[in-house]
Amino acid sequence: MRILDKYILHKFVLTLIFALFAFCLIFIIIDLIEYLDKFIDKSVPYTVVINYYIYYLPYIIVLSLPVAVLLASLFSVGQMTRNNEIVAMKAAGISLVRILLPLFIFGFLLSLLILYLAETFVPMTNEKKIDIYREYVQNTQNKRLRGQNDVFLQLGKGEWLNIGFFDPNTNTGHRVSIQKFNEDFRSIARRIDAPEMTWGDNVWVLHDCVIRTFDKSVEHLARADSLVRSDFHVSPAELSRQQRKHEEMNFRELKQFIDNIVRNGGKPGRWLVDLHLKLSFPFANFIILLFGAPLASLKTRSGTMKSFGISLFICFMYFGIIKTGQALGHNGVLPPMLAAWMGNIIFGISAFYIYYKVRM
Repeated sequence: MRILDKYILHKFVLTLIFALFAFCLIFIIIDLIEYLDKFIDKSVPYTVVINYYIYYLPYIIVLSLPVAVLLASLFSVGQMTRNNEIVAMKAAGISLVRILLPLFIFGFLLSLLILYLAETFVPMTNEKKIDIYREYVQNTQNKRLRGQNDVFLQLGKGEWLNIGFFDPNTNTGHRVSIQKFNEDFRSIARRIDAPEMTWGDNVWVLHDCVIRTFDKSVEHLARADSLVRSDFHVSPAELSRQQRKHEEMNFRELKQFIDNIVRNGGKPGRWLVDLHLKLSFPFANFIILLFGAPLASLKTRSGTMKSFGISLFICFMYFGIIKTGQALGHNGVLPPMLAAWMGNIIFGISAFYIYYKVRM
């Protein structure tokens, strides 16, 4: 690596570390102010609160890193521009792409690292953070032992399962209702109600069932001591995961969850958007750097505060576009992949346009 590359990377990395530390500190302080009264009311030990934010920190870093990368690029490259260092490098016959190449390589490798951590480390720490909050603030059991309320699942085309409470310790569902609709989905064809559903020999068994069959306006009532449903393609472990948020699952777990929805005849559109976001968001660091570094190379009189304001404005725009794309994808207006990558596509095209204008 050339001395010039080391010099540029050194200035960028130092600014990045400082910016990331500042944003994480601000994030934690704001969050602590919001939840401090809950921690005090529940007499949560300060050591537990510290552990809570230690587990929270990896997610905060992943969330704040694009802002810190943009700020670091505007500050480091902007300072070299104001000191005429960029002009001197160009005068020596070095192109702008070659000047910024070490930053682009660093940004790409940083995106790969964040992608790896977001799949292996962050979901685990997120789950531990949520476990601490539920145990000490909500006074509930650990998530791995905690039951799920109101589990709602599509079993097949026109057939839905609702479980009032599922106990993962005994693999038992309570207050079970299965509804089968007619092909037009305007009327119900059959309804099965059972106070209890248990798991055994890889099949679900409903106990003390009441079976109602509807033929036009006529209702037929039948009872059964037990009813075996071997066609339920869902395991107790999958039922326990029904209420997990997408940030608590890695790419593989979310993909399995989506496959289960598809297998049961459901529409996984909104989950597909979140799945693609798990790939697109880590590359925000690379895209933001592509956008910010050429922009900072423009000769301006902007000072520190103006650069800080510009970076915040650009990041608000970027996150706004991501949230807009996510909402459009969830509502089916855009295909899931396009909705998830919309922010990167728009800012990537803008980055090439800025570089073209800088070269002119």
